[in-house]
Amino acid sequence: MRLISKPGNSRHVGSRIVLWTLLLMAGAEFIVRGPVRYLHPTNWNDLAQYYATSRIWLRGQNFADPENFAALWRNEVGETLSSGTARMHIAPPPGALVLFAPIAALSWPTAKLVWLGVLLAGFALTVWSLIRTSGFARGEPGTLAFIAGCLALAPFHTGIGSGNQTILVVGCCAVGIWAAGAEAEILAGLFFGVACSLKPHIGAFIVLYYLIQRRWRLVATAVALTIILVLIAVAWMQFANVSWFPDYVNNIKFGAARNRIDDFTSANPIRFMLINLQVPYYSFTHAARSANLLAFSSGACLIAVWMIFVWGKRTQHSELLALATIAVIGLLPLYHRLYDAALLAIPLCWCLSARSSMKTVSTAGLLLMAPFAVPGAALLQQAVRKGHIPENWTHFWWWDRLLMPHQTWLLLLLSIVLLYGMAKQNRDDPQSASQDLR
Repeated sequence: MRLISKPGNSRHVGSRIVLWTLLLMAGAEFIVRGPVRYLHPTNWNDLAQYYATSRIWLRGQNFADPENFAALWRNEVGETLSSGTARMHIAPPPGALVLFAPIAALSWPTAKLVWLGVLLAGFALTVWSLIRTSGFARGEPGTLAFIAGCLALAPFHTGIGSGNQTILVVGCCAVGIWAAGAEAEILAGLFFGVACSLKPHIGAFIVLYYLIQRRWRLVATAVALTIILVLIAVAWMQFANVSWFPDYVNNIKFGAARNRIDDFTSANPIRFMLINLQVPYYSFTHAARSANLLAFSSGACLIAVWMIFVWGKRTQHSELLALATIAVIGLLPLYHRLYDAALLAIPLCWCLSARSSMKTVSTAGLLLMAPFAVPGAALLQQAVRKGHIPENWTHFWWWDRLLMPHQTWLLLLLSIVLLYGMAKQNRDDPQSASQDLR
C-alpha cells in the first residue's frame, strides 16, 4: 500500500519546522545578548544602585547619603566612585529597599549571580503566565511562535544584559494578569503590589484596568502591599534613628537637574535610548517644557479613549486586548528606556491568540512590534560612530525627528491600532463576552 501525504499535513509539518528553527535562533540570540552580556566582567550594572542602597538600609544607615554609597562601594567592591556623580544620588522607591533586601544581604559577586537567576525566572514567568492566560495549547504553533517572539524581543535582551528589575516587574504583572483571570484576587494583588513597589510607572497602569473593573479585593491588596513595604522601609530608618528624608529629596532634585543620562533633551547624547514621547517631541519643539506638555497631553488623550472603551463594558471586550493596550500606552507619557518595552509581550500574546475577525488588527500589531527585535537606536548610533552611515545624515530633519525615535513612533501607532481593535470588538460583539481571560 502506498502512503499518500496530504498537502495540509505537509504544510503543517513545514510550519512547525520553521517555527522550531526560529525558536532555536531566537533562543541563541537571547542567551548571547542577555545572560552572556550580563556576565561580562564589570562591577557596574542596573543592580548596583539598588543593591548598594538596600544594603546600606539593612545596616540601619542613611541609604540616601551619597557618601555612604561611595564608602560601601569602595570597601566591599573595591572601586572608587565620586559622590558627585548622578549615579550616587539615588532615590529608589522605599518599598524596593525591602524587596531587594534578600539580594543585598549577599556579597556582591554572589548577588550578581543570584540576580541573574531572578531575572531569568521573571522572563520564564512572563512567558508561562501569558501562555496560560491566552489559552495556548502545549506544542501548538501559536505557543511556539509566542515563545520565539518573546525570546527575540530586544527589550528582554537589554533588560537582562543590564540587570534591570523591569524584567522581574513584567513577570510579576504577567502572573498578576493570569491570577486575576483565574479569580485569585489576593494572589494577583500581591504580584501587582510587588510590581508597583519596584516600578510604579509600570505596574500602576495595569492595576488601573482592574480598578475600572471594580476588582476591589485585587486593587486593595496591591495598594496595601505597596503601602506596607513603604512603611517597613521608613519604620526601619526611624528605629535606627536615621534622618534620611532631606537627602532623599536632594537626590531627586540632583537627578532632575544634573542626571543627563535620563535627560530627553539634546544635552543627553544617548537620549534616543529612551522610548517616551518627550524624545521625538523635543526634536520638533527644542523646548523641554513644551515636549513634556505634548507628551502628557497625548498620553492623557490615549488613556481617556481607552477608558471609554473599558468603562462599564466588562463583557464587551477582551481583557487581554484591554491590558495589552494600556501596557503600550503607559510607555509613552513617562520616562522609559528600551527594556521597559518588555511589556510588548502582552500585546504579542494577544496578537497571536486573536480571533480570525481581528486578523487585520493583530497582523498590523505584529508588524509594528517586529522592529523591536533589534535595539534600533543603539544600532544606528553605532553605525554612525563606525562610519557605516554618513555623518552628514544626522543633520537632516528626519534623522532626529523620525528615524532615531522610530521605536517611540511605532509604540504610538501600536497603541492607536490596539485602540481601534478595542473599538472594533465592542462594535462587532456588543451583546456577548469576547475572549475574556480563561
